[in-house]
Amino acid sequence: MEIYTKDFFNIFKANFDFEIVETEMGPAVKMPAKEAFIYSSITGAGYFENPIYPFTPKGLMKLFYNAFNYKFVSGIFDNGVLKNTPYILSQAKKYLFEGDKYIVPIEFESEEKLLDVLKEKFDHIKERENYIIQRIETSKQGNGMEPFMEYLAGEYFRHLGFIVENQIPLAHAIGSPDFAGYGLSELITKISNYGYLPSTGFHMIELALIRNFKQGVKDESDHVTHDFIVGEAKTGNLVMTKQLEKYLNTGLFDQGFEIHPAKAKPSKDYFGLISLDADFKIKITLPETKYTAENPLSREEYTVWLGNYIKFYLISNLTNDELKQFYLESKGEEINKESDLVSFVLALETETILEKIKSL
Repeated sequence: MEIYTKDFFNIFKANFDFEIVETEMGPAVKMPAKEAFIYSSITGAGYFENPIYPFTPKGLMKLFYNAFNYKFVSGIFDNGVLKNTPYILSQAKKYLFEGDKYIVPIEFESEEKLLDVLKEKFDHIKERENYIIQRIETSKQGNGMEPFMEYLAGEYFRHLGFIVENQIPLAHAIGSPDFAGYGLSELITKISNYGYLPSTGFHMIELALIRNFKQGVKDESDHVTHDFIVGEAKTGNLVMTKQLEKYLNTGLFDQGFEIHPAKAKPSKDYFGLISLDADFKIKITLPETKYTAENPLSREEYTVWLGNYIKFYLISNLTNDELKQFYLESKGEEINKESDLVSFVLALETETILEKIKSL
């Protein structure tokens, strides 16, 4: 199944409460700024502040190269200093975190034709930065909509007691799963008690957005899970078996899901499936059996690493000056090198960072 503009709107109508509205750019999905920032971060859809290089935070919200270590990848941190945090972005691009945004799907066959369309519209649209361009590349298999399927998977499971994310760090030899959800219920409860994020679950990058949107919602949840889930998304071909088995073979995940808009059933009885039904509703097929990992890694160590991973997202609500001062007040000395910062955050309790954010 190829996802075209009409399907895009049908999927939103069937699964979410966002309005479909008419705009100067054509029909669009209207989203609050926070939800739109998350959408852009996952799908790569860009804010129309520039017709040639629309801005997207996709790739900028990363932390580490791999699981089980703390080697920064260029993203939120760069060379050991905070660089692309949402709070720092808000100083340069205030519009990202204000007002409503409009997701506009545009079908195109080539980059040249898309650029012609965007250049033609650019000079005639008011408040261009409030529009986010969802590319639908009809020349690509699956119209290049795999990241959109990752977004759907995240939106579905974040309401079921999971912290969700896409393009997760795991290991070079294993690859980066397109989607994962962590049932870290104790940590979710601890964070939600501060009122910033719901206890129903949330996107991992929302931890870095707390300072930008401190008026968070405190929803209560009946969904408590300790499962870890993983998924691989495709929209063109149906082949995901080898990659998904690699993830499951780590022993770190309880369930693995193939993610495809039109696949009828999972390839293996130990796979689940995230797809769309005839009415465009997200459809979940659970695995019939459990996969037995041949070379399992330590789930206990992975859980500890995830808890620390979350601390680094939380600490990114501070500015560099605030982080240096926090370190000085705690350690009585200045940060001299990247490893000082890493050791400092690892030693902090999650509540200590949450209290620090509360004081900002």
